[in-house]
Order: sequence, then C-alpha cells, then structure tokens
Amino acid sequence: MKTTVDVSRELLELVKAAASVRTNREAIDIALREYLRIQRSAELVSILGTFDEFMTSDDLDRLREES
Repeated sequence: MKTTVDVSRELLELVKAAASVRTNREAIDIALREYLRIQRSAELVSILGTFDEFMTSDDLDRLREES
C-alpha cells in the first residue's frame, strides 16, 4: 500500500543502518514489526503471574522424576 508520510530523514537513516537494509520501505516495515513485537511482549508481561492453575517448579520436578 502506498502512503505518504513525513518521517525524520535522520531517524530513517539510523533505522536503515541498524537493520542493515538499503531501502526506506524495508526500514519502515522492520520498525513497524518491531514496535508490534514490543507491544505484544508488554501485553504478555502484564498477565504474568495471573494464572491460577499453572504448574509450580515442585510439580515440574515431580514430573521429571517420574519420567
């Protein structure tokens, strides 16, 4: 999809260098994907420790011994 956006040239060059890509399209695609990855990770972190029925380390040790 073609879209016109006003992006900082300096920021775009930094992303291109960090990602080792040559085109603006690749840099923007990588930046968007990375942003989504970070957001999804933050969502997972927010629910850590909220599982009531989850295996404890003692349960895991017992299962390992039984095998």
